Amino acid sequence: MAKDSRHSAHPVCRAVAKSHKKVATTVDARLWSMSDDEVAEALVEATRLRARVEALELRLAAEADRRAVGDKVGATDTASWWGHETRQDRPAAKRRMRLAESLDRHAPTAAALAEGAISTDHARVITECVDRLPDDLPDPTILERAEKHLLHEAVDLDPRSLAILAKHVLTVVAPEIGEERDARALEREEQEARANAWLTMAPDGKGSYRGKFSIPTMQGAMLKKMLLAFAAPKHQASKPADKDQHEAVERRPSPERMGDAFCELIERLPAHKLPQLGGLNASIIVLLDFTGLKSDVGRAVLETGEPISASLARRMACEAGLIPAVLGSRSELLDLGRTARLFNGAQRLGLVVTQRVCTAVGCDWPAHLCHTHHDDSWLNGGKTDMKNARLLCPKHHARIHDPRFEPTIHPDNQVTFHMRT
Repeated sequence: MAKDSRHSAHPVCRAVAKSHKKVATTVDARLWSMSDDEVAEALVEATRLRARVEALELRLAAEADRRAVGDKVGATDTASWWGHETRQDRPAAKRRMRLAESLDRHAPTAAALAEGAISTDHARVITECVDRLPDDLPDPTILERAEKHLLHEAVDLDPRSLAILAKHVLTVVAPEIGEERDARALEREEQEARANAWLTMAPDGKGSYRGKFSIPTMQGAMLKKMLLAFAAPKHQASKPADKDQHEAVERRPSPERMGDAFCELIERLPAHKLPQLGGLNASIIVLLDFTGLKSDVGRAVLETGEPISASLARRMACEAGLIPAVLGSRSELLDLGRTARLFNGAQRLGLVVTQRVCTAVGCDWPAHLCHTHHDDSWLNGGKTDMKNARLLCPKHHARIHDPRFEPTIHPDNQVTFHMRT
């Protein structure tokens, strides 16, 4: 409490606090008697007031950084000190400090923020755009014109729309050079976005996969359009699960509905049009015995060893082509003998089902990424059949052919390697 009292004792802060208290008291006293128009007007004015307070805060932050106030307590930098003193998230404090430093160089934008004409999000878009412009512009007034144009547009645009417009601001304020430079900058941005695209996902142990990704704008827009096609109210209403679903359809897809649409999109992807993985179509193999297929209980197992319910397996079986994995059956040709050197798709499926992972002891490399190896070399007369086949990851497949190592096949069909003496 003492710290808060000390901070609010500063004349600048005391004046702001007094003004805020007066406004808050007035609103509290009149809130229930205010008309709809008065509430709306007060809300807009309060938002502008917040921008003015944030402008003051950022001016103080820039001045504090100039004076290196964090040095007195041994802070790494002023932003770190600021985040600690005000209990801000450190990355957020650093972002705000960068904006404060940038506003210090962009007086028109700082003035617009201080007047409440724009928000801090608008200010960040404008300053970042102007700071990104090339240093070798032929006319030094181009930077000033670009900032002025973006400030003018910010009055009517939200920050996201303003950021889109900012990508080609040079084309607007300096068309003689801007069109070519904006086009090159856009191509460079797209190339960097594709090169830096990433995705992570992993099972959470609770029946779900969790992940996140970053992909370029084009592919992101494509994915969003696909998901909206499944999540749109018209699609939902066309296949209601019960008679009350028509009333339950949301006009705007919720995150949960978009997640459901993502699942539906994945289920509908045609596997035969996808690249092959490990010599097979990128299809998931589900192991389920005949009893489980017919009953309402039991479970099935994915090729990765992860369990799913038998009911889900049956539902998927209604919508997808089935590849029978009945061991010992003659429904598929599992023995080519000497007619071919490479194992075919049916044999690969059989190995995925029976071996699951690399057969080297201690290796958990998944089956779909493994190579198929002849225990008895095909060149020495070994047959291309299941009894002579094993799955090995690339590392262990290279090792089994390395004359420096002696492989030993154990009764459980696993293999170990020892350095030859």
